[in-house]
Amino acid sequence: MPPSALPLKVTPASTPARPTPTSDVDSAAKSPTMQAIVSNPGEISSPHELTAFVETLLEQLDAKFDDMSSQILDRMTQMSNRVDALENAIQDIISGDVTTPNVPQSPTQPPLTSTSFVRRSGSALQ
Repeated sequence: MPPSALPLKVTPASTPARPTPTSDVDSAAKSPTMQAIVSNPGEISSPHELTAFVETLLEQLDAKFDDMSSQILDRMTQMSNRVDALENAIQDIISGDVTTPNVPQSPTQPPLTSTSFVRRSGSALQ
């Protein structure tokens, strides 16, 4: 049996046709027979119809998978850009803190030297 068997010709009047939900497939390229098989899987009566139905179903799943994959990759790219922007903002904050100190030195306390040491009574140092 060839890998892609064509479906049997079924008149659209005997089997109601319904357009497929996928927008990637050109509707002019699809025959009414393919649409009839897709919309009525319970009426499949031959191996050729079953093969065509499964092939159409796999094509639809492939198209949906490709669509979902591209949406996921787009979201991941957006999130990656947001993370990069946050990292840059954090780095700017850190580098801004290094250049401008937050706590200035208090001028009220003189630096301790050996001459400014004051001995208190009751201390352990004698």
